[in-house]
Amino acid sequence: MIRFYVRTFLSLLTLLLLVVPVCADDAYDKVRSEFRKLQNSSKQQLYRHNWERVIEGLEQFQRNDQDHPQAASALFLAGRASHDLYRISGVRKDAVSAVKMFDRVHDLYPASSLADDAMLMAGEVLEDPLQRFEEAYRRFSSIVTLYPKGDMFGKAREGAKRLAAHAPKRPTVAAPSRPVAEPGAARLENIRHRDEGDFARVVLDLTGPVGFKANTLPADTSRGFGPRLYVDLEQVQASERLPDRFVMPGRLLQGIRTGHPTSSRLRVVLDLASLKDFRVSQIDRPDRLVIDVFAEGVEDVDEVEVPVSGADSIGAMLSSVPNEPDLAINIPDSTLSKGLRRIVVDAGHGGKDPGAVGPNGLKEKTVTLAMAKKIAAELKKAFKCEVLLTRDDDTFIPLAERTQFANRKNADLFISVHANASRSRSVYGVETFYLNFSKNRQAVAVAARENGMSLKEVGDLELILFDLMANAKINESSRLASEMQKSLVSDLRQKYSRIKDLGVKQGPFHVLLGATMPSVLVETAFISNRREESRLKDSAYQQQVAKAVVKGVRNYARAFKLIATK
Repeated sequence: MIRFYVRTFLSLLTLLLLVVPVCADDAYDKVRSEFRKLQNSSKQQLYRHNWERVIEGLEQFQRNDQDHPQAASALFLAGRASHDLYRISGVRKDAVSAVKMFDRVHDLYPASSLADDAMLMAGEVLEDPLQRFEEAYRRFSSIVTLYPKGDMFGKAREGAKRLAAHAPKRPTVAAPSRPVAEPGAARLENIRHRDEGDFARVVLDLTGPVGFKANTLPADTSRGFGPRLYVDLEQVQASERLPDRFVMPGRLLQGIRTGHPTSSRLRVVLDLASLKDFRVSQIDRPDRLVIDVFAEGVEDVDEVEVPVSGADSIGAMLSSVPNEPDLAINIPDSTLSKGLRRIVVDAGHGGKDPGAVGPNGLKEKTVTLAMAKKIAAELKKAFKCEVLLTRDDDTFIPLAERTQFANRKNADLFISVHANASRSRSVYGVETFYLNFSKNRQAVAVAARENGMSLKEVGDLELILFDLMANAKINESSRLASEMQKSLVSDLRQKYSRIKDLGVKQGPFHVLLGATMPSVLVETAFISNRREESRLKDSAYQQQVAKAVVKGVRNYARAFKLIATK
């Protein structure tokens, strides 16, 4: 008897599971059929209420079952119906309604095959009849950026070329109208983001605590776009100052957009190149959501011990950061400055902190002071500006005080000079660092050990670090590091053999933390390598490094128009 009831229950459950989708499919077929009937009847098209009934039916289907496979199609057809209504009525608000519906398709269903079609339709309506050319250009250019393999790419490229004269001065897209904020609802005030290639962090600045739910959408390679991660925020509205779309063709983070599935729910969608895992954390004082995204192919690295001497052990931290390809540098549109007036050069270590020690007994603190003095002299000669040293003798200076000194002096650049070290005597080369997150467990573990922190404290430090980055000139620092690295490698190779380019890297280095100007840490050679230890001791090598640093600063300054190019 029990088996009979179980079988009966399972049969009923199976029937229900089959019936519910069928009913939903029937509902879609019905509203789509009504639209087609209207399209085929020139007489019925003359009456507004027929169009409004069809549009309401399509929108109602999407609202009732937002996750249905045909929800995006229903919303797209509603936009088509509104556009067709405009062609008959000539009423401008009908065209505006069509644009809003097409925008909602892309905002709410970015993984749909209709996403780029909807964006193209929105652009075409904005161009003609609405003649909002800048907004139309933004839709077309967004398709070119986000869907280079999509079937709308060709038309979008033509549209962008046609409206090139109306291109906006900054890469944002006009925001469709937003729902009116409910009394007491939290607001999304700002969106901050960093893209490191295999890791990205997005911070949502809020006015209060919120309820949220995160989920993912798979990639659709046939349509030319990758996976999506979206976060739904309950009882939240976006600030009117916040664009609805951010287009950022980065290595991992391709774009960010916001939309309203309902009047009280705000959806934030991250367009990604790949996705292995993600983490969403809510933090108060101030309130914000931190979204961490990890790319495919990123593997956790076990902690290793790095026995390199030094009180602050910057060398230990640097030797533990894995090799990476050169970074894609994002150059801001402009940098307002009166030129290079003051540069601070920091000689690493000093006093009771010898830094790393070479196989023949050469101390890093001795090398860095000699090079820092030569760099300062060359900078003064090249730019006729004030150049200050954090130390000009064998004095110990805590790491925090070095950038504090640069901040007090209102310096334009901060350059920290070091000699690298490794457990392996065979490791050699030149590399340049700038302030950024730790990117793996190994770097976090090393930072925790060297800074006397727990892993949790370093994790908290990472969040504090992200907040500080708003004032840390990260983009400028990355460009300065890139120019410095290129100049060091090219100039040293002219006079020395076996100069290895280890590239530009980033990490949470305390010697850079807190600097409010572009700042870099230069590893001029490996003191642990016998050949490079000998070079570091040589005055001619030190002078060549100094000239290369000046060349890197000059190329950076020209890029940001801080000095004349002629």
